[in-house]
Amino acid sequence: MKILAVDDEPLMRNLLTTVLQDNGYSVLTADSGVQAIDVFQKHPGEIGLLISDVVMPGMDGPSLAAELQRSQPDLKVLLISGYCNPEQLSGGFEFLPKPFALVEMIAKVRSLLRPNRLHAVHRVACDEHAALATAHQ
Repeated sequence: MKILAVDDEPLMRNLLTTVLQDNGYSVLTADSGVQAIDVFQKHPGEIGLLISDVVMPGMDGPSLAAELQRSQPDLKVLLISGYCNPEQLSGGFEFLPKPFALVEMIAKVRSLLRPNRLHAVHRVACDEHAALATAHQ
């Protein structure tokens, strides 16, 4: 299962790609919502997770996620942003505010892609967050 990482900032796109690949994930990238739709259509059924910036020129992340989920309802979505209007997050998507620790992002990705996610996601996130907090003390 592949991850589609979408961000209009090249440095952030490259960082996401490197960190995800270093953790064993196959990553496709796009620099806009329009390009992401094109990539998604070229890889039918291969993408299991969309990681997208919320605020991008043209099509924002929530609109992109909603569009892709029309053709693949089980697509998992993680939205990231340093700034966004809470009304943009009304789609019920997972959200991670920038700046974030890379281990925090990987923990979120793992919980989203975990098969029994509905039962484990909150417990895992809490445990991993507590472990991170302890490590930083």
